[in-house]
Amino acid sequence: MAGTLTIGSTKYPFDTEIFALEWGQVPDLVKTAMVNSGAMVEDAYIGSLIANGSNTYTIPFYNDLADGDEDNYDGQTDMTAGESTGDSQTGVVYGRMKAWKAPQFAADFTTAKPMAHIAARIAPWYNRQTQKRIIGIANGVLGVTGMASHAVTKSKLDENTLSDVTQEIWGDNKGSIVMAIMHSAVAQEFEDLNRSNYLKYTDANGMTSVVRTININGITCIIDDGMPVTPAVDASGTGQTATPAKPAMYDTFLFGVGALRHASAPVTMPVETWRDPVKNGGMDFIGTRRRETIHPNGMSFKAPTAMGDSPTNAQLFASANWKMAYPDAKGILIGKMTTPGHAAE
Repeated sequence: MAGTLTIGSTKYPFDTEIFALEWGQVPDLVKTAMVNSGAMVEDAYIGSLIANGSNTYTIPFYNDLADGDEDNYDGQTDMTAGESTGDSQTGVVYGRMKAWKAPQFAADFTTAKPMAHIAARIAPWYNRQTQKRIIGIANGVLGVTGMASHAVTKSKLDENTLSDVTQEIWGDNKGSIVMAIMHSAVAQEFEDLNRSNYLKYTDANGMTSVVRTININGITCIIDDGMPVTPAVDASGTGQTATPAKPAMYDTFLFGVGALRHASAPVTMPVETWRDPVKNGGMDFIGTRRRETIHPNGMSFKAPTAMGDSPTNAQLFASANWKMAYPDAKGILIGKMTTPGHAAE
């Protein structure tokens, strides 16, 4: 919708639809890395289910065929027939909104352009929220009954740890693990062991930059110092500097192919601007809204009684609000390894 954006005493043409499109085109490097690795799938089927405003959806799936022996084909033995079985998993759409404001006074009496700065930083701000949400959902899923085997703690971090943990959790299916999110202290140890290579991102203008993403043994790893950390303590448990010490322990989340399913839901007004001409001599606002789903494949969301039309982050991250839909946890490609990091040495 065409309109104007006021910066100081100057009005600029502002089309909310164009801004929303440009906002959506700013790369979310976390989500991009997950999609490129295959850990997150843009799911058109889920998108079709939530296209009309629904806040929940159900996805059917078929179970693997039951194990068993073949029948003897000897002209005398009857053939026995197994039965194909299936079930469904339930997901939820969450809606989020955020507004920013800036005083007209700042732009009138200084060279600052606060609203222009805000507009340029909205996409990166939302990208950080996406990363926090992925970590929170994964952590909630791993606390569900039946998922205990997907969280492994190792007292030592070496060049084989990542490979060993994926085998311990998924066995012969370890090759499906393609993505990890880890603290920089863990990434630094792998770098010191010469096991990592930093990836590069090339934008639409051909500019190439190194991003906080590395490759370890074929697994794409995002570096995020917001990962959960248990601080170091001494032997008595009262300090962090005495010797001998228990090192700080870092959580690294692991994701397999198709571990997360993503789809966006429609929003009538994803972005709009407005003014309050009286408050503080004039305030300019930009407001944003979005609705989407990030679903851990193989799980079902159980809406709590107190939930409205959109779950809060606390409700999305609560293990009590998730349950296993797949009959075998091995088919759920989300896991966690807890290890010391580089700082422990």
